[in-house]
Amino acid sequence: MKKNRVNSDLITNFYDKVEAKELPEIFLMTFPIALIHKTIFSHSESFLKERFDLLNSEVDVLASLYTHGKVLSPTQLYDMTIFSSGGMTKVLKRLQERDLISRKEDESDKRCMLVCLTKKGEELIVKSLNDISKECSKYFEAFSQDETELFSNLLKKILLNINKV
Repeated sequence: MKKNRVNSDLITNFYDKVEAKELPEIFLMTFPIALIHKTIFSHSESFLKERFDLLNSEVDVLASLYTHGKVLSPTQLYDMTIFSSGGMTKVLKRLQERDLISRKEDESDKRCMLVCLTKKGEELIVKSLNDISKECSKYFEAFSQDETELFSNLLKKILLNINKV
């Protein structure tokens, strides 16, 4: 698996430019978040593909089903994930071919086919989420327990504020 490293010169140059007022101070928060996201996303993608033959989009669907009652409509899945309806169709087809999901008719709307997490899909998503959480926890080993709680609370605050903006 390819090791994802952040270029130290890039980081040093970035902080130097902010300190010299060449870049706005807000970048002290937004740039690290973007770089952390890119690094963890890339690492997760490689890890999940290598260990479980899963794409991040497939994990998103399986995890959404797992955490929200194991049966959702395609529209609900689309709202919970970040890809297009065409992309959703492709992901659902791949997951169904692997017997990780099944489809059943919605009793209240015969035009809709609900997406159901299979036992095989549930086992795979539980295993993959446990393994990827252990793998990604390495990024946060530098934090004390108090710092972990503070960081988690600050991230939650940002996320809740995003909905207000």
